[in-house]
Amino acid sequence: MSDKNNDQDQQTLLGIAFADQALLSAHIAMFAAKTGNPQETIELLHEITDEISNRYNLTGLAKDTMTMRINKTISMASAIIGNKITPADTSDKH
Repeated sequence: MSDKNNDQDQQTLLGIAFADQALLSAHIAMFAAKTGNPQETIELLHEITDEISNRYNLTGLAKDTMTMRINKTISMASAIIGNKITPADTSDKH
């Protein structure tokens, strides 16, 4: 019984995470579109990703996971605004 509840909890958290990622992507896309140069804005967000990673001194799995999630979110935003920007790492490692 507890395994079933645990699985449901994990599925709920995963659903929330993906919903949050979709909303963030939409907000990023709207912001980038309003700047007049969405491609440049999206590229700047990749630089910010690196800065955040360095600032928190993340290593290993934590750094890889954070960077991957941010890059996927930025990639989704790029798709929304119609740019063909490919982040450095879009593989599904985690």
